[in-house]
Formats: sequence, structure tokens, C-alpha cells
Amino acid sequence: MQQQYMWNPWRTAERYPDRTAVVADEEALTFGELTGAADRLGRGLALSGLHSGAMVSTDIPPGPRFFALALAALKYGYGLFPCDTSDLTPDQEDKLLTDMEVAVHVSASRAEHRDPALCCPVTTDGELSELGARVPLTAPVPAVGAGYLAFSTSGTTGVPQGVPRARPRRPYRGVAVAPRYEAGTDRGPHLMASPTYHLGTLGPALYALQAGSAVVVQRAWSPAGFAGLIDRHAADSAMLSPDLLLAVVEAGHAPAHRLRALFHGGSACPPAVKRAAIALLGPVLHEYYGTSRSTLTEITTPEWLAHPGSVGRPLAGIRVEIRQGERALPPGETGEICVRLREIDRRADDPPLLRTGDLGFMDRDGYLFVVGRDSAEHPVGAARLEYEVRLLPAVTDVAVLGGGPLVCLVETRGGRLAAPGLEAEVRRAAEALGLPAPRVEVAATGTLPRTPSGKLRRTSPTGDAAAACP
Repeated sequence: MQQQYMWNPWRTAERYPDRTAVVADEEALTFGELTGAADRLGRGLALSGLHSGAMVSTDIPPGPRFFALALAALKYGYGLFPCDTSDLTPDQEDKLLTDMEVAVHVSASRAEHRDPALCCPVTTDGELSELGARVPLTAPVPAVGAGYLAFSTSGTTGVPQGVPRARPRRPYRGVAVAPRYEAGTDRGPHLMASPTYHLGTLGPALYALQAGSAVVVQRAWSPAGFAGLIDRHAADSAMLSPDLLLAVVEAGHAPAHRLRALFHGGSACPPAVKRAAIALLGPVLHEYYGTSRSTLTEITTPEWLAHPGSVGRPLAGIRVEIRQGERALPPGETGEICVRLREIDRRADDPPLLRTGDLGFMDRDGYLFVVGRDSAEHPVGAARLEYEVRLLPAVTDVAVLGGGPLVCLVETRGGRLAAPGLEAEVRRAAEALGLPAPRVEVAATGTLPRTPSGKLRRTSPTGDAAAACP
């Protein structure tokens, strides 16, 4: 069995300085260029007066400039908070950055940042780079704790909120390269087809880059473009949110170059969609589940075929418990998913047991199944019905609206005409759960509104399928 080993982009730059590191449209940097840019940015942050561990926010889109800033934060000991504030009011943006204790905001250009009266100073990566260039790159880097990336919630239930994360205690060393993630200097690029600011999308890309793989960013989404970039760059891994995975399945066009690993996660993937993806792309799907704090579980294709619908078993050092109030539940019973994080992922003020707000259950083999969110607007019964309907063969997604008369909005690959009898199946599922018969609306795939990360947007409760999900 191949052993893990530590690696980082500076080691790649030493051995393969001309190896491509990041590509996005016409922008590209080699590892030598990328690490040089990261060093200038890191030194620029230090010379601007930021203390070790200070939080830096940015709206630079994923691409060479973004990843240079991310590597600078990791090596030089800063928190980096990537945030898309385009849908927020100035007051909401100010509160988000204030809550995350942001010390400076970094934009691609001053003209692109709309609010000069932000709660913190605004600079650009160009200005930081010019400042950092005043210090020779041969000057030693202070032995500070490594930096980290922080994320915001997706905003499915309202305005996004920042989620603080624990800062590593040791200086930056890179990542432990694990063969199952199909990244390294002996592997092809990672295709980042969902270029959003979330752990689920940035995590696999940043990991691959640190392990020695190039990262190719697909900024304009299409299934044909996805397959084309895999073939053009001979990509070995990629990440898709479930809605984009469905789009690939619907298009039915597999790349000629076979991926070694296709990561997906961030929201529930209906089993019918996943089986079709496996048939199209091969047994390379690697699903994960987690929060903005940490990835919690993962599952390979062979494991999933043996436990269909599961999101996997907890990662090493992580304990997952299903609870109802203070009572731990046995396998098979649905309750809140709670987690005991690894020590390196815990903050000093964290409780021993973190509550995720998600509902789920464990099977007897220790595999986790996620049912849905638990909230006043989306009670347990509605979440459980949503889960059961998602298991039906024709369903590509579903939203059950609670907080009043039940409404079940169901998407299928062909809409109502392609799924005869589906409404009756939904009502039977509700009856089996002891719920009142819901109003069922069946629509074509892609009808329900989503966040940029691919999750169903649960705001403004309504019974109109074209309006949204609460």
C-alpha cells in the first residue's frame, strides 16, 4: 500500500518550476511563478502591518491570482475569507466582514469594490505584491502557525454567515498526499468546475494544488465544456456539485479521457442521478459530507454501491453521533447529526459536541445517511418526506415545504409526463410517515432555484414551484 507523504507547492516549484499550476481561461501561472507571487503577497501582508493570524477577506475570483493569495495566507499565517458579496447590501456585507473580524479586504482592483466605506481597509493584490517585492524572496519566513481558509454558509436559509475555523498551531508544511485523492506531481490536473467560495469546491482544488497537481478553473459552465477541458488538459480529478453532476448525466457525454476521481458533495444527490453518473463516467465518484468547518465523512463508489444513499463513514479522528436532544440514538433512528471534531479542527471556545443542524441516521455498519435540515420552517416530518421522495427512481431533486399545508415540489428528468404515477407514490410516502397528503407539483429538472454552490435556495416560503423553496 502506498504511504502518505507531505508535499507543498514550493517543493513542486523547486523540482518542476515550469510545471503548469493554475489555468483559468487565458490566465495561467507555472508553479515557479505561482509560488513567487504567493511569497510577494505574503510579505506584502506582513509589511502592511497585519499581525500573525489576522483575517483577510477577498472577492478575487478563483484563478491564478486567487490561488496565489490563498497560498500566501497558508504559508505566512493569515486567515483567508473568500466571500462573494454581490448579492448583499452594503450593511449586510459590512456585518459579515465585521463578524469575521476581517482586518483587510483584498480585491482584484479598487474599482471592482463598490463600497469604499467598508468596515476595514481595502487594498488590491497588485498593491500587496508591489509592497512585498521590497523584501528579497530569500529573506527567512517567520516560524508562525500556518494560515487557513474560512468560509461562509451558503445562504440557503437567509443571508450567508461567516463560520470561524481553528487556526493550525504549527508552521505551514503542505498536505499529506493520499493516493485515493488522485493528486500529485505524477497526476494530471484537477478541474474546478464549480468555482465558488465554499469548502466543498475550493477544498479539493486547493488540496490538489498543494499536492502538485495543476488546477484548471472552468468559469463558464456547460457539460460540453466540462468534458472538453478534461480531454484538453488530461485532467485526472474534478469536482461537481450535484446539480452540475445531473447536467453532465442529462447531456450524456462522457470525456474521452477517463477521470480517476470525481468529487461531489454540498447537497443531497438522488440515487438515480448517482447511478446514472457511475454508468456514464465509471466507478470514480467520491462523495463527501461536511460543514463549513470541516469535511466529516467520505465514501467511494464501491462503498456507495454497497450502501446506496450514504455519504460515508467519519474520517479518522472524527466521531459522528445521532441525537435527539441529549439522547444518543441507535442505528436506523433519525435525529440531529452531531460531531466531535479532531483536536486540530477545534477552536478553544467550541463545545465538545458540535450540532450541525442536519438530520440523519447511521446504519449498523457505521455509514451516515443525511435526511435534510432541521428548522422551524422545515420540520422533521417534511425533511423525512423529502428524503423518501428523493429515493424514488424518477426523481432528480425535491423540496418539501413545511410550516403550513405540505407542498412537495418534485423535479424529474422529463417533468410530469415522464413520471406517471409519481404523485401517488409521493402521497403514499407521506402516509407511511404519518403525514397529511401533500399537494404535489412535478416539474422538469432545473425548475427549483439554487444558490451558486448548487444547493436548493430555501427562502421566501411559497407553494409556487417557480418561486422558490423555503
